[in-house]
Amino acid sequence: MVILDVMDTVRVSCLVVAFMGLCWNLKSQTAVALRIDHKVGQSEVASPLTVVTPSGESVEVDRLEYYLSTFTLIHDGGQETPIPMAYVLADGFTDELHPLGSVSGVQNVESLKFHVGIDPDNNHADPAAWPADHPLAPQVPSMHWGWAAGYRFVALEGGTVDGNLEIHALGDDNHFPGATEVAAFIENGVLVLDVEADFMGFFHLLTVGSGLINHGEDEEAVLVCNNLADRVFRAPGAADVSVLYGDVLDIALVPIEQGAELSFGAPCPAGTRVELLDILGRTVQEWDVAQGLGRLRLTDVRPGAFLISVQTAKGRTTRRWIQG
Repeated sequence: MVILDVMDTVRVSCLVVAFMGLCWNLKSQTAVALRIDHKVGQSEVASPLTVVTPSGESVEVDRLEYYLSTFTLIHDGGQETPIPMAYVLADGFTDELHPLGSVSGVQNVESLKFHVGIDPDNNHADPAAWPADHPLAPQVPSMHWGWAAGYRFVALEGGTVDGNLEIHALGDDNHFPGATEVAAFIENGVLVLDVEADFMGFFHLLTVGSGLINHGEDEEAVLVCNNLADRVFRAPGAADVSVLYGDVLDIALVPIEQGAELSFGAPCPAGTRVELLDILGRTVQEWDVAQGLGRLRLTDVRPGAFLISVQTAKGRTTRRWIQG
């Protein structure tokens, strides 16, 4: 038989409490991922891609890759939660989900802060030291210029009528901060941050009609990195409401003060129920809608990203809604 004195009992109790706290903390962690939908204005990207820049120059783009790092999630009334050691290598011709890490205590996401390129502490490290599937591992084509110069923050390549276009932007000084609004939703247990990235933003104030080659840290390289920080990203969709899934009832929203008016495409059948959910799928408000009703006012809704779910006997329609 093991006999514990008072101090041993206290120590064991403390260990139990600490272990329970660790388990709770691990349980409350939510995985976060960034999904980038590349566009040309409001149009989908096609390959090969020919664009007319804001300067009126025709450019064919066949490569666009760029790095993002140093992410901070802005949520719940301006709270800031860093996502450490998160790196994204984005390809302008591939829309994919980029894992960022995990956070806790996040209910309502407002925006995302980031930096262009790679932080100076890791910009000059050995790419071979990273796992093969990590964004900072060696890439084909290469995104690493060399230990002294570091990674290519942006690789923009193509051609014009009069010459080649090749910008490889480098340099710790071009690790510019940026921010973007996002649409945030829980999908399969992951907090997904949706953004759109507009190709045209890279060409703001950029003149390429006669061809341009810049491999370095100055002039056009600085401009392209600044554009990536300030001109490329936006919240998805031109409208405030987008379809998530379902087509049982067509629904639309008209913004009103502190909310919106929900309009149904047909009179509601008996038993219609409307739920307003946060990004974690938790009910914020709910309403039982009378049979034959065509409209419903949603009031006293704080700014943020939500799901609107309409349930009838035939099924469910769910839409995303960004309340400004």
